[in-house]
Amino acid sequence: MHANINGMCLHMLFNCLSDAPKLLSVSVSPSGEIVEGSSVNLSCSSDANPAANYTWYKQNEDSPKASGQIFTITDLRPEHSGNYYCEAQNTRGRRSSTLNLTVVAGELHTFIYTHLFTALELINIKKL
Repeated sequence: MHANINGMCLHMLFNCLSDAPKLLSVSVSPSGEIVEGSSVNLSCSSDANPAANYTWYKQNEDSPKASGQIFTITDLRPEHSGNYYCEAQNTRGRRSSTLNLTVVAGELHTFIYTHLFTALELINIKKL
């Protein structure tokens, strides 16, 4: 009977010390304006015990984008904009947290667009 009590106590102690991911934190680095052509790291961490496995998804897309705590996106384009969520999962459960990524057009594209628009205006004026 003594062994059963110790086994029960050990089992209860394990349950008290292990937990599904609760405090899930996501972040973008570098912070601030994210310009087309640059790179970012999306980071995910949790207080899970045992340690969690991390998977990154883009909202409204079925397949995972990456696995691991850090998801690096290089050569960013406006189509990379959207909501990304990290899912942390261990043997005790799972939790997810979302962040929004907004990629703004780079200076070169803005320059080309502005000059193209000006050229089209000049063509239209000459037609009049």
